[in-house]
Amino acid sequence: MSPHARRMPISDDKTAREAKLAEALRTNLRKRKAAARADPGGIDPAVAAAETAPRPYHAVRRLLGVAHRDGRRADLVLELSTPFAVPGGEGWAVAVRLVGGDGAFDGEHGKAAFGRDGLAATRAAIELAQVALDLASTAYDLRWPDDERPYDLSAPI
Repeated sequence: MSPHARRMPISDDKTAREAKLAEALRTNLRKRKAAARADPGGIDPAVAAAETAPRPYHAVRRLLGVAHRDGRRADLVLELSTPFAVPGGEGWAVAVRLVGGDGAFDGEHGKAAFGRDGLAATRAAIELAQVALDLASTAYDLRWPDDERPYDLSAPI
């Protein structure tokens, strides 16, 4: 390092770190929202495939949601189906549902993620599950239900 180069001190300001994290999450959310949107032409293939998913779904994450608007509490359960062959098509799918979130993934069936085999579909479903949690975080402060510690959206599922 040259003697003229300055070392910038690392900020220990909690609000600055939180602001940077919030901006990163918003950027990530904008990218992921496209995956959660329905096809403007009518039938969403992700919803149509999820309607044929085997039951029961499996709970993979349980969280507490505290509504940003009014502090209302909601139990949120992230669920995945087992991999299944795409009906009338090629490849495999895994359905993702976020029960209790009142959002795009909180329905009877949720949405499906696709892959060339069961493992690829499961990997895509994990990404889609992150989308569901990112979307839920816009309405809820996500927390672990046992001790109400904040849920870290940047951590992998």
